[in-house]
Amino acid sequence: MAANDRMNNDEAQTPAALPGKKSKKPLIIAAAVLVLALGGAGAWFFLLQPTPAAETAEGAEGAEGGETHAETVADHVDADAPIEYLALEPAFIINFPYQGKQRFLQASLTVMSRDPEGLAAVTEHMPAIRHNLINLFSAQMLSVAESPATGIEPLRQMVTREIQDVLIREYGSEGIEEVLFTAFVMQ
Repeated sequence: MAANDRMNNDEAQTPAALPGKKSKKPLIIAAAVLVLALGGAGAWFFLLQPTPAAETAEGAEGAEGGETHAETVADHVDADAPIEYLALEPAFIINFPYQGKQRFLQASLTVMSRDPEGLAAVTEHMPAIRHNLINLFSAQMLSVAESPATGIEPLRQMVTREIQDVLIREYGSEGIEEVLFTAFVMQ
């Protein structure tokens, strides 16, 4: 009889016999499906978007039917000319809120060009360039702060394009080839 009581006690304590206890298996499966669906949607969103270079090319073609008024640096300068650099000094210091705290960015930039006149145009139009870059940094810092590993290179490309836009408007040519971050510190 004692053995019979022990068997009844063991059966009463199994998960199927306990009232109010439900299996967590459907919840875990639903969470896994949700994670996979969100991961697939995120991959589709990021992988199928056009690159910034493709968007720029499409925008330039659409603006003038395939022709643009501004010259590129390659159109204006000998490709064998030596590369020259110009540091944009002083360094850019931007403050921005992130996760409820005040954060700071200090970025030192150097422009690269084979066109000495383009570099002179950068120096001449430095106030407009600095103004536009401060606005760009302020607008983009949240995305960079959230993902520095993937956000800095697109930011560098946007900075290059922003300077080229000012030079196209004021100088008539892109003037520079690249912008390089020589220091990039976020606190």
